[in-house]
Amino acid sequence: MKALKEMNNVERAYLLAKLFPDTLKELTAFIQKETERFRANEDYMRSIWADKTLITADFWFGLVSNTEDLLKRYNVMLHRSTRVFSDQLFDGYNAIFLTNCLIEYAGTTECNPKMREAIHLLFGHDKMILIPLNEQ
Repeated sequence: MKALKEMNNVERAYLLAKLFPDTLKELTAFIQKETERFRANEDYMRSIWADKTLITADFWFGLVSNTEDLLKRYNVMLHRSTRVFSDQLFDGYNAIFLTNCLIEYAGTTECNPKMREAIHLLFGHDKMILIPLNEQ
């Protein structure tokens, strides 16, 4: 196995999925809820998004859109296969949105303490988006 600092996002997600395969269905459902939450607050977020940021609102919502497409395309395979989960969701720039989702999930009561520790170890503690959203 590679050292943690040598692993890319797909490899980190695969390790997380292999460690907690029974939670993939729950994680996939949470990711779906996150895409819905961002869509419900899209107008608000775009209105307050800072103009000169590294990640633009268009880029962020492009990631949300990509994730929505992947959830539809791979559906149940995302929680049946650790490889599909990691390869499809955490590839390329999409890992930015998915990392944010994992860190959000780690802050919920549904996330068991061991998984929370694993998420923070593999993906860190810092959220990508610090804009507070109203729960819909």
